[in-house]
Amino acid sequence: MISKKSIYFFLLFLLVGAKPLFAQNKIDSVQTKNLYYQALNEKARGRIDQAKITLNKLLKLDNNYDAALFELARIELEQQNLGDAAIHAKKATTLKPDNEWYWILLADVYKRMEDFKSIPPIFDQLLRLKPDKKEYYYDRAFALFLNNDLDGALKAYNAIEDKFGKDDNIRIARQEVYLKQRNAKKAIDEIAAIKEEHPDSTKGYILLANLYLKLERPKDALKVLDEGHKRLPNDPYISLSKADAYHALKAEDKSAQELKKAFASDKMNFESKMRLLISLMADGKNEQMAPLIDDLASGLTSSYPTDARAFALYGDILAQQKQLKEAREKYLKAIDLNSRVHTIWEQLLQLELTLGMQQEALAHAYKASALFPQEPLTQFFAGHAFFMEKKYTDARNCFEASLNHVDEKNKPLMTQVYSSLGDTYHALDMFPASDQAYEEALKLDSNNVGTLNNYAYYLSLRKTKLDEAAEMSKRSNELAPDNPTFQDTYAWVLFQQGNYKEALVWIEKAIANSSTADASFALLEHYGDILFKLGHTDKAVAKWKEAKATAQVSGENVELLSKKIDAKKYFE
Repeated sequence: MISKKSIYFFLLFLLVGAKPLFAQNKIDSVQTKNLYYQALNEKARGRIDQAKITLNKLLKLDNNYDAALFELARIELEQQNLGDAAIHAKKATTLKPDNEWYWILLADVYKRMEDFKSIPPIFDQLLRLKPDKKEYYYDRAFALFLNNDLDGALKAYNAIEDKFGKDDNIRIARQEVYLKQRNAKKAIDEIAAIKEEHPDSTKGYILLANLYLKLERPKDALKVLDEGHKRLPNDPYISLSKADAYHALKAEDKSAQELKKAFASDKMNFESKMRLLISLMADGKNEQMAPLIDDLASGLTSSYPTDARAFALYGDILAQQKQLKEAREKYLKAIDLNSRVHTIWEQLLQLELTLGMQQEALAHAYKASALFPQEPLTQFFAGHAFFMEKKYTDARNCFEASLNHVDEKNKPLMTQVYSSLGDTYHALDMFPASDQAYEEALKLDSNNVGTLNNYAYYLSLRKTKLDEAAEMSKRSNELAPDNPTFQDTYAWVLFQQGNYKEALVWIEKAIANSSTADASFALLEHYGDILFKLGHTDKAVAKWKEAKATAQVSGENVELLSKKIDAKKYFE
């Protein structure tokens, strides 16, 4: 029987318009669900920070919304906010301990934090959920190893063997544990067992030889590899290991012979030979091996005369060895075989610009920029080829294409593109655009000496913002002292400010650092201009005459210079 008091409170509840508790929970549930899907949509669209805001808003309404905690933890992990990621992921596993993905995420967070002590219990939970998943057993054992619980790791690997049977991977893993325990004999026994169980497989011989090399026992490694070659004659991978063993014994001639044997073998595929050459190139200690590397690369092009990759790699090797003309020939051959690889064009253009082969670079720039309109680096080098030949509109198109397609995370390239656009816009008399491009470059890298110098110099030519130009030029000289080009720029900025005495100091520094014989046309002309302003007319004329002689060799326009010499007077 319902009491009068209960009826009274029920009527009062209806009269004041309050919603029943179950209705309020339903509204909250709908709101949190909508917020959750909103956050997923924001994340899918790349609006990560907004997704975080939405998920946090959701969790204020319901701090036990496990899916939201999981998504927030994933975002925090990607953003390296590992502490927050651990808190959210751990709470998600507490709320839903049977969700496999929550535990995997928590393990990933602890791995990134290098909190190896906390990882084994997570894999205990994962094995509770998936008792037959082999990977989880391995991950748990490896976590124990990383946590330096070596006895525990051995027990875990033995348990895997008991459950799933013998496996070479278990032996290799136990070997690592024994090495960490400084028990070389047991480590050797584990790998020797692989060799004995699979006598017709290369794997055991190479693993055991590599272990001996790690233990600094190259003679034992050679014994194993000789045994392997008796069983598997001319195996290229055993030859590669022999090359390492001979190298450890400082028997470089024998090492080279083994490398050549491996390369000559048809049992080693093209990709493996490429990887080997790349690894040899990357080893800075192998400068004395340059002739051998060159020989191997040459052999690769002979064996694969229709594969552009072989010639491109040979070009890379020759370029690394500073044999630039020879490298160019290999890149041309690679392009002849396959013109659709943009990186080869980039290497070719860069080499030709370095070699001063501007006409050749120009011809290739037209082809490369047309073939790869969306490749930022190709467009960048093509732009420079156009700029050097004063094809400024073409250069502008290339640099703008490069800017439109460059990855914004690639700040060094973006800086160079903006700086190059500054140069190009100036050449096209687009001065506001030029200034803006330089400013963007300096926002990305305020210490980029090339940008600081060029921006300052072009401002000085226009006689505008001279105080800013002076600051930038001074900064470039602080960052790169004794650079005659930067010193000349500073001298010219000071000249435009009317500070002729200080300008003379800096132009003489520039001359000293370039040596008179190598002094450029512009440098000598500026020297004469400064001397004239200081009242040294005869000396000024002498420098102008030197500049004219230099200009006649380099093909510069000497009309204004001749006018100065004839009138013995400075003209702008």
